[in-house]
Amino acid sequence: MKTTLSILFISILLPTLGSARELIRIVPPPAIERPSTEPSLVFNSPKVDGEHVRLLDGSIFKGEFKGFNENGELLWEHPGVSPIAIQPAALAKLTLTRNAETAKNHSSVAHLINGDRLTGDLKKLDDKGLMINTWYAGALTINRHTIQALTPGIIGGESLYAGPTAEDQKSWKYTNNGSYKWTFKDGGFQSNGSSANVGRMVKDIPKNVKMEFEYQWQSGSPSLYISLLSDNLTSYSAGNCYSIRISSTSMYVYRYSRINGGLSSSRLTPSSVSHRLNRTRLRSQVALCVDTTKKTLAVIVDGKLVGTFRDNSGRDMDALGKGFAFHSRSSIPARISNVRLTKWDGGLPSGGTTSSVALKQDYVKFNNDDSFSGNLVGITDGTLKFKTEFAELPIPLNTVSQLHFAKERQKNPAISAKAIRATLVDDIKVSGTIKAWKGGEVTLASPVFGEATFKADAFKIIEFNLGKPRNSASINTKPQNSVIDRAHAIRAAQVGAAEAVRDLGLRVQKPGIRLNIQRR
Repeated sequence: MKTTLSILFISILLPTLGSARELIRIVPPPAIERPSTEPSLVFNSPKVDGEHVRLLDGSIFKGEFKGFNENGELLWEHPGVSPIAIQPAALAKLTLTRNAETAKNHSSVAHLINGDRLTGDLKKLDDKGLMINTWYAGALTINRHTIQALTPGIIGGESLYAGPTAEDQKSWKYTNNGSYKWTFKDGGFQSNGSSANVGRMVKDIPKNVKMEFEYQWQSGSPSLYISLLSDNLTSYSAGNCYSIRISSTSMYVYRYSRINGGLSSSRLTPSSVSHRLNRTRLRSQVALCVDTTKKTLAVIVDGKLVGTFRDNSGRDMDALGKGFAFHSRSSIPARISNVRLTKWDGGLPSGGTTSSVALKQDYVKFNNDDSFSGNLVGITDGTLKFKTEFAELPIPLNTVSQLHFAKERQKNPAISAKAIRATLVDDIKVSGTIKAWKGGEVTLASPVFGEATFKADAFKIIEFNLGKPRNSASINTKPQNSVIDRAHAIRAAQVGAAEAVRDLGLRVQKPGIRLNIQRR
């Protein structure tokens, strides 16, 4: 029996200000709506140095943060104006001046279902939760059902680079195309158009290397090229390098070589792979893993292995360079952040972890790439207890590279409308409700770990009113209700509708799309 969908109705509100994606809804709406923990992205806003606060309407105030009063209002001071109290409902983002040297390295990393990322020294895991010791909040117990993945960290990859930061961004090389360029802002690079390049060299690159980064884009279908092991940061094709070409649905990898004054290119096999960037959140985590001894390159998107490519060019591996670069290939504003280069241990997520087995069972991956599924009983005294259908096994934790928790048992807790998301000085991500901020301490309540006391000087960025639209009208030079913006909105709606149809498993025969466009 074939199911046919001939007409899809979509309503779009085209506001004078704000991004179109925030007001696009496929009808009917979801049966249950959960508050978003992701703040709306603001691109192409002016670079602001020093401590400052941004409001939802786009206003920016420089000065000094003085805490919160009993009404929850943010207290702000500036030498040229009287102290002011900013209402909580108006806040968008607070950027603080902090010293990253206060951070301490931890061995374990927990990735949570709500997007938080917590590091700590692992103490214990049982039915109730994961217990870790942290430099920023002391002992924390994380609700087990909120954990997606855990890296025990007994053998961490050797770090070669982590950034960009305000201090090291001067070591990057910018190659802009007229007004199109990459700009450093808030711990990342933002592009405003196509054909701009930014990259850097690294002193020593091992034969096995892994590069990770977070990729965000404003709307629609993004496009990004990455040069890896490159000796030419100004181009993705004019030197010796691997060139990874990523769109929202496909990926290609090329090997470029300079030979006798000329250029040679070849495509790695397979010729391409299909994948899907997260166009709901408009951001994805990407990892590129290269083993020059085996002439292979693997790509991981949002924790899933999407393709393993092989270099059959016959070119000398030693000819490759020691740099990496990002090349914007779309007019859609985009952002690169949390770039990390490490010595790769060869570990890859299993392509089958999204199967029904992974849905119902926990999954353990070892340092030697072996893996199996079952039920994770717990972790105590450096030993992991793992139960399979055959036996309960005691496993030395130092042999484990990753743990993935059964999706069926994961629960994304509801968050308060007053919740914030904070980025700490070492890029830890934590969300919750601020109960108190005084005496160098912050009391933060979270459905993930309960109520905990954090060091105030650990907070670098705080985002408020999660899910509410951010307005950059006072700083944008182009009206956002232009024909171009309306076209982007319509295209985004069409893409979202098509994806929704595919997700429902429906067969579409000559679909018609009717748009109801209203002016606010």
